[in-house]
Amino acid sequence: QTMKLLEENLPRLEAAGIKASIVQQKRVPGEAGIPAAWNQALSLVQGDIVALLNSDDWYEPDCLQKVHESFADNPDIEALVCPIRLHLPQGGQKLLAPRCLCLLPLLMPWPHPGSFFKASLYRRLGLYDTRYSIAADYDFVWRCHRAGVPWLALGDILVNMEGGGMANRNRGPARQETLAIARRHSPKSPLPYLAYALRKLSGR
Repeated sequence: QTMKLLEENLPRLEAAGIKASIVQQKRVPGEAGIPAAWNQALSLVQGDIVALLNSDDWYEPDCLQKVHESFADNPDIEALVCPIRLHLPQGGQKLLAPRCLCLLPLLMPWPHPGSFFKASLYRRLGLYDTRYSIAADYDFVWRCHRAGVPWLALGDILVNMEGGGMANRNRGPARQETLAIARRHSPKSPLPYLAYALRKLSGR
């Protein structure tokens, strides 16, 4: 379905003067699939702003325009984060809003589909760590925090995300990766262990 949508919309993008291409992921032994795919795409980026959208998620019609305008109006920021609308598998919706990065030892404070980054930030901090198949985005946000990356939170809900993704389907490995990343970035804090225990008890 994703490939079909891409192929159908490629001529529309080209007609609008937008350079676009479809890249077939190359499997690399020892590298986790999703972050490896992100990195392969990032190595081909020619623009200034990076938007990563997973296959089941979608943008509101004015999303990219508002993101572009916000970066233009705030030239010093390197990251922009907006709330996302999570569509739950059992029905209903949930709002996931950006939160303070001080919460990183406990949880992922930014909804990754609602996060947009300057391409130069990846050149400065490096790409996604392909050791992590589920929580590579959490590790990257940790690196942003430790590097003091200037960022801005928008109030508009610009992204929709389907629930039941890879992290939800693999909660045990997700908990392990999240704990390992938090311990690596905050080795003296007891909070990652507390968060791990609470997630395990609650089945999250």
